[in-house]
Amino acid sequence: MSHLFLMRASTLMVVCGVSYLLAAGQTIHTCFATVRRDGRLRWLRVWYEAMLAVHLLFVCAVSNSAMENQGAILLWLHPVLLGVESLLWANALAAVLGAVCAACLRRPWMLAEVALLACCTPPAIAAVGEGASLLLIADVSFFTARVLAVLVLDERKSRASVTRLSLIDALDALPDGVMWMNQGCEVLFMNDAMREVLKRMGLSTDLADAHGLWQSLEGRAREVADDRLLVDVDSGMTCLFVRDRARLRRTPCDRVMALDVTEEVATNARLESVNRLLEAANEELRASMLQVRKVAEAEVLMRMRARVHDTIGSRLSILHRYLEDDRDDPEALERITGLLNGIVDDLAEKDLPSARAGLESIRSAFSLVGVEVRLVGELPEDEAVARAFVEIALEAVTNAAKHAQARRVDVRICRGPGGAASLAVTNDGCVPEGIVEGTGIPGMRRVAAAVGATLAVSVGPPFSVEVTLLPSGAGAGSVGQDAAFAIETKDEGGRA
Repeated sequence: MSHLFLMRASTLMVVCGVSYLLAAGQTIHTCFATVRRDGRLRWLRVWYEAMLAVHLLFVCAVSNSAMENQGAILLWLHPVLLGVESLLWANALAAVLGAVCAACLRRPWMLAEVALLACCTPPAIAAVGEGASLLLIADVSFFTARVLAVLVLDERKSRASVTRLSLIDALDALPDGVMWMNQGCEVLFMNDAMREVLKRMGLSTDLADAHGLWQSLEGRAREVADDRLLVDVDSGMTCLFVRDRARLRRTPCDRVMALDVTEEVATNARLESVNRLLEAANEELRASMLQVRKVAEAEVLMRMRARVHDTIGSRLSILHRYLEDDRDDPEALERITGLLNGIVDDLAEKDLPSARAGLESIRSAFSLVGVEVRLVGELPEDEAVARAFVEIALEAVTNAAKHAQARRVDVRICRGPGGAASLAVTNDGCVPEGIVEGTGIPGMRRVAAAVGATLAVSVGPPFSVEVTLLPSGAGAGSVGQDAAFAIETKDEGGRA
């Protein structure tokens, strides 16, 4: 120890001050180690860190004693003055604790500080002799680095660790309000969000006694359900207040949460509006479907009436003409009888014959009563248009045989470019003074309109029925072409 008295006073002063600061820092680290509850052998490590703080206090005392050349701690315990050298045996205990920690925790790097602590015992100091001053400087330098390092680690761990203060900070940072009250309605905790909500509602935020708070919220609520209240805080915010039971620090209490549901309420309002619009649209759709169903039923009935009219009317016209002519032709009568007997079967038949076969059947059937049906031209390739032409031709021939007493009926079909087509039916029968439409002509007009064609009836002479189907996609630019097709039809049919 006497070799330390030879050191410069300035050096000893620096060592004394640094070691004092290190002792304070080590004490802070020991406090962190005490409150930290992670790791193995926690209390062994705490005692070891405490012994290091004691060691640094002894370093401060040694350097201070060396400055005074006394070799004793400057503390009087009644009349006894404790010597520094005898107290340095505490470093041996610190070295033993450090060796145990290094072995149990498997930290071989701790052996360096254990060896340094062992060198700070009285026998080791006496053995180094003049090197005691270097040992003192090495000890202070090592623990300067160690204390700074552990304090930095403590600071990082304190940020990452969960403490009561950090929990309070986390609750204050919540976007939703939360508050705890004991059974006496005394507020135990209220975060900033809850305080802001109550403030915006004009309620007291410093609630030492929360009696009547829930009743006040119920009075402002627009929806109440058990322990849930939907409250309009102000014009721009809606909160859902929820109350339940919880335990805070082992104390049963009531917990009230204020959840911001402004967007959810707005979304629900929009959904309700959309649902109302959808219900109205569904009602309109049901009405439209009912109307469509009625129209479809009416159309089916109309088609059935037209088919009954065409089938029965044409055959009755043939029979009527046969009886008027007073012909004695058993073979023709037999064939006419077959046509009459097959009316029901023809009406029930779903698979209709082809349009060409239907046109031939018209010619064959009316030939039985002496009506010559002359067919000129080919039916359109479109089966729907072809069937419409045959249906119109049947009605026109039937009317010619029944009303005009015609002996010859000309059926001319012309096809033009782009799907254009025309049908002209003329007869040599009596020419009426005017046209009186019953069911035949309107029926022919509906059949023509169904395929996009137009129908015109002319008294003549000769009496004629004309159907014109323009080319597909015909517009203003095709007027000349349509006119040319009409002239061609006129030339071939005898009239426009």
